Amino acid sequence: MSNTTKGVTAAEKSFLLRNSIIVAACFFAFGLLTFLFAWNRCTEMLFLALMEMIAAVIAGAAGIFAAKKRKRVLAEKLENFAFCIESTTKASIMNFPSPMVVTTAGGAVQWYNLQFADMVGRSNLFGEYLQDLFPELQFSRFVEDENPTPEEYSYKDKDYIITGSAVRINQETVIDTMVGLYFTDCTAVRNLQRKLDDKRIVVCSVCIDNYDEVFKGTPNSSHGALIGSIEHCVNTWVDRGDGVVIRYERDKFIVLFEEAHFKVLLKEKFSVLNEVKKIQQGNRFPVTISIGVGRAGTDLRENEQLSRDALDMALGRGGDQAVVKTIRGFQFYGAKSREIEKSTKVKARVVAHALRDLADQASNVIIMGHRSGDADSVGAAVGIFRALFNRKVDVYIAVDRTRNNARMILDGLLEKELYQSRIIHEDRALNLIDSGTLLVIVDTHRPSMVDFKDVLKNVKDIVLIDHHRRSEDFIENTALTYHEPYASSSSEMVTEMLQYISDGMRLEPYEAEALYCGIYMDTKGFTFKTGVRTFEAASCLRKLGADPVNVRRLFRNDLNVYIQRSRIISRAKVYRKNIAIAVCDDLGEDTQIVVAQAADELLNIRGIEAAFVLASVGNRIIISGRSLDSVNVQVILEKLGGGGHITIAGAQLRNNSLKLAEMRLCAAIDEVVFEEAPMVEA
Repeated sequence: MSNTTKGVTAAEKSFLLRNSIIVAACFFAFGLLTFLFAWNRCTEMLFLALMEMIAAVIAGAAGIFAAKKRKRVLAEKLENFAFCIESTTKASIMNFPSPMVVTTAGGAVQWYNLQFADMVGRSNLFGEYLQDLFPELQFSRFVEDENPTPEEYSYKDKDYIITGSAVRINQETVIDTMVGLYFTDCTAVRNLQRKLDDKRIVVCSVCIDNYDEVFKGTPNSSHGALIGSIEHCVNTWVDRGDGVVIRYERDKFIVLFEEAHFKVLLKEKFSVLNEVKKIQQGNRFPVTISIGVGRAGTDLRENEQLSRDALDMALGRGGDQAVVKTIRGFQFYGAKSREIEKSTKVKARVVAHALRDLADQASNVIIMGHRSGDADSVGAAVGIFRALFNRKVDVYIAVDRTRNNARMILDGLLEKELYQSRIIHEDRALNLIDSGTLLVIVDTHRPSMVDFKDVLKNVKDIVLIDHHRRSEDFIENTALTYHEPYASSSSEMVTEMLQYISDGMRLEPYEAEALYCGIYMDTKGFTFKTGVRTFEAASCLRKLGADPVNVRRLFRNDLNVYIQRSRIISRAKVYRKNIAIAVCDDLGEDTQIVVAQAADELLNIRGIEAAFVLASVGNRIIISGRSLDSVNVQVILEKLGGGGHITIAGAQLRNNSLKLAEMRLCAAIDEVVFEEAPMVEA
């Protein structure tokens, strides 16, 4: 590039071209006038005119030539400038400190910088697929989402934040999509975060289950040795995790661990639960403890609250287990023992008095059980109804008659004039609700399991009475909660409360039989979960007119049920040597009854410790589980969204085939009982 062109601006070039054209035009015009004036007059003038016109052409040509030359010089300068920019950009991208890669929409690598090659550890990556290099990367998000969120990814002991987006490129009528990703190394930040997390405090609340019952059954001379043995077990467990422990009440401890040490201790799956049960200092009942763990909270105060919630959950599920609660939910460990029956009825009396006061102040009371109600939920509802009705309370029972498994009891009640107007459906219950309504929930604590969810949503004052082991899905913000997993049935709990709600226990014989049916059904004829207080409640109902023969008649089945039950049992197969599993199709309206009875019958087979029966009902798969207390069927079926007790539990699966449901059940058994396989997803 010559020096004459340096510093010439575009405006200057335009000015020179314009002047050249003006000069040429002037010469041409002047020559034309001279030519016309000299025509046929003067030869010299014609020659002068011709010369002027030639000069005009030369001036114009010179101007155009100069303009083209200047344009070519400008283009060369712009080209050199663009080349400098492109080289600078290319060098900057190639030497960018973070790994970068460009791929097709399918993931094929089209370009990458040196840092990406160093990260992967290979030099020639063209044509490789990103999904093969990073199998766990959700690459499709960066293609499909308009504004994909960054993704954290661990690769070769390093942590990265992957950011990127897709760009649509038009190449000669062909529209292609290219995806650009770059990896930001955040290993140092993550390592610092892990160190801080490892130093966080984990709070454990430890409680001795049924302290009074255990020590009452132990000679006085052995009390000191017993509590010393318990403390030794707890201290040994705490020492293994380099923690600290303080016993702040006779039956309660507070334990603190650092997160890093607790992670190691967690691999033992709370072996201290089994160690405590081995203690023998003359105690008649085995010693068990419950542990509530709070971790991953924002601070120590939140972890302490999480620990209390976890302990409440452990105790609500019968004790002898550890529950870990984080902001994400609960984890359960242990729960292999049956509950120890409490000998005192103080709580029943306190709850009865509180319920009485709440009912007296209410404008009306609605009693409601669980979906697909059974003899226990109906019996408990009848008991509460009669006790409050005797106190002149405006009380009703809300029940779905179309899907109830205690139709024999309901039909008998509806023959009585009193109950014809007091047993109501959802529509009337909703119309009765006002600001003073009291709702009493019996035989369930799960909001998803109540008979009418809208009734629950529209009442603010709620009383909860239930005996099932607590699940994560729990009705909160109740005015009164009576939750005792040691009890055989809700009907047993209500029977104990009756004498305290009103003066004297006044029941009609058919009402006493309804309560007796609830106890009889949940105990499988006074076999499962039957304690001293169970027989006391049954004895009380017998005195009030309950006839065991009439109760037995209510549980009789027709011949078709027996045939169906026998077919199910004949198809059963043994899984893992001691667990029976049977599968059947929809059996009609008696399916749930037949399935439950078949599971009970399978336990009569020698060598069978647990039984599960699966059946198809519409678009649902129902599962009934039973055990002889060596296998916790509740924990197994909780993996499938169900619940219940250690020996009796159930679950329902939607949009699953029988085959898939059976596979998921086997996976849950392996995970809980044999601690092997992960769960099979639906």
